[in-house]
Amino acid sequence: MKQALRNKSLRPGDAVYPVSGRGYAHVCPSCGQPLTLYDLRDGDQAYWCDPCGKGHRAGDPPTEALRPLPNAG
Repeated sequence: MKQALRNKSLRPGDAVYPVSGRGYAHVCPSCGQPLTLYDLRDGDQAYWCDPCGKGHRAGDPPTEALRPLPNAG
């Protein structure tokens, strides 16, 4: 059986992320446009929205930034 969500001891208000980013599109939480992945100078990666000028580190996305793909199965 597949595990749908990470099992951690959750506190009220904690974000719940899928186990994998596979089957999800990374979109801007503000405008819904696809985000561009960039390599940062410190060796990390970040997603950036060019129209909004906002972004987040790849390892710390807001839950609104993950949109399920329609054809993911």
